[in-house]
Amino acid sequence: MGEIEVRELLPSEYKEWNLLVEKAQAGTLFHTSDWLEICRDALSKDFKIYGCFRKGELVGGCPLFIKDIKGMLKVATSTCNMTSYSGPLMKESASSKASKQAQETHEILNSLREFLCRQGFDSIHLTFSPGFEDIRPFTWNGWNSAVRYTHYLNLKENADNNLSMERRLELKSADEAGLKTRISNDPETYYRLLSSAYEKRNLKPPLPGGFYERVFNLIKAKDIGYMFVSETPEDEAVAAHLNLYGKKCAVIWTSALNPDFGHLGSNALLYYNEFLDLKSRNFEYMNVMAANVPTFVDFIMGFSPKLIPYYNVTLESKKYSIAKTLYKTLHKETY
Repeated sequence: MGEIEVRELLPSEYKEWNLLVEKAQAGTLFHTSDWLEICRDALSKDFKIYGCFRKGELVGGCPLFIKDIKGMLKVATSTCNMTSYSGPLMKESASSKASKQAQETHEILNSLREFLCRQGFDSIHLTFSPGFEDIRPFTWNGWNSAVRYTHYLNLKENADNNLSMERRLELKSADEAGLKTRISNDPETYYRLLSSAYEKRNLKPPLPGGFYERVFNLIKAKDIGYMFVSETPEDEAVAAHLNLYGKKCAVIWTSALNPDFGHLGSNALLYYNEFLDLKSRNFEYMNVMAANVPTFVDFIMGFSPKLIPYYNVTLESKKYSIAKTLYKTLHKETY
């Protein structure tokens, strides 16, 4: 079948990488060089994209954020703030045989794994996209694995049939308060709502406003999503969702809510009307990235979602494991 060569991609090869992301079943916006560059610039994250080649053709790869910790530890991870998953992906197999597909997957992932192990990383953490199921080339070779979850709302179903009584009451409250929804592309509105929610808890927003501004600019330039807002009759935005388009789906990537209006059902109204809007545009499902935080889970279960697992794998050196244990011990003793 041909030996797999793995190497770091040059920036001039990012266009080829993005084409692979577009075609690969596991490819997401979070894999693209556009997204990685936003994270690099706004969050001061260094990244590399490692490509897997067979006879000169790019057939797989993995983007990684690289961090040097005080010159002592070298850490690589496929995720960062506001990027829940990315990880390895590969060209779709031309074969319809499961055995052949598995063989090709394992050849690419084994070559990638062996390459990463030679790069001198003290810790490597890869989080695969939902739908990428075969992580055995890592687990069979001593990597630890864990499962995470997201929720899918099936847009082919009837939204009204799947609502809990609590969500129905919230939608009734929103209707009685005269709340409405619309599409907006104003990053200042989103960040104002986000900042307000954090200020009420005496916290700062997790990421700078420039990060979200860059994401809005990317959405506008590439037509890859939109912001949906709930507003009062006086046109005051009280809740917002930022949605990103994926393959056959929309990813409800992040949300912001003015807690003073939470009792009026503004968030439930957003989800309900987003469901109807995306359904009318022939998307198949909504990926609601809120399955790993209990308070979010309690809310979204009122829409009867399907629980979807996705996986991560980790390899740590003895030096990193010792340093992590010492850090946890010292941190615990300060409280």
